[in-house]
Amino acid sequence: MHPTTHSYKADADIVSTNASQHWTRIDPLLQNVKSSELLELDLRAANIVDSVGLNVIVKTIKTANNQNARVRLLIGNQSLKRICTFTRLDQKAEIVGP
Repeated sequence: MHPTTHSYKADADIVSTNASQHWTRIDPLLQNVKSSELLELDLRAANIVDSVGLNVIVKTIKTANNQNARVRLLIGNQSLKRICTFTRLDQKAEIVGP
């Protein structure tokens, strides 16, 4: 039996001007994620993630981890992948991308 995957696809950058909108769409997914399930954040459309956007991602990962769920981040560019590495998000979530 395969674990359930809950998916969120960002349609734009995740920055201070729209971070709350992203969170509003992610939070209901988190409410439904159960232990051992996967939450996948497709961030390939996001070329820029500022500190407020990064906070949304970190909050998502922490909440999912507290529920014993796994998180996978789909990354579309090297810049965002470096941010994930520098902030050690790669230790808390699976990072897939360039």
